[in-house]
Amino acid sequence: MTPETKLKVAAEEIKEVLKKHDIAASVALHTPGHGEYFVHLNPSYSCAYMYNDEEVRFHSKRADYKTPEEQLEKKTSTANMLKVLTDVTVFNFGILEHLSKTFDKLTGATHLKVKK
Repeated sequence: MTPETKLKVAAEEIKEVLKKHDIAASVALHTPGHGEYFVHLNPSYSCAYMYNDEEVRFHSKRADYKTPEEQLEKKTSTANMLKVLTDVTVFNFGILEHLSKTFDKLTGATHLKVKK
């Protein structure tokens, strides 16, 4: 199994765990020379859904909810989910960026170019 395939398989397994436990996530995976990142934004409490790998849509028409309160609750939960995932991702980025720069400075490390 190639490193890229290994990460894709792991990502799909993680997505299944997230679905099983009805939770959202922002996930970064690594194997030497390769990285994989994904967000899972469609637990039952969210009005967001992944339309495809690069597009998120929001489903929140009044007609789709029994009450205005139910619609508001889902919008509120979605807003909270996006804010918390953003804040945690920014926090993790800050820590990892500091560690990476410190390690590079201490060791003279060089890096592979990231494929887009």
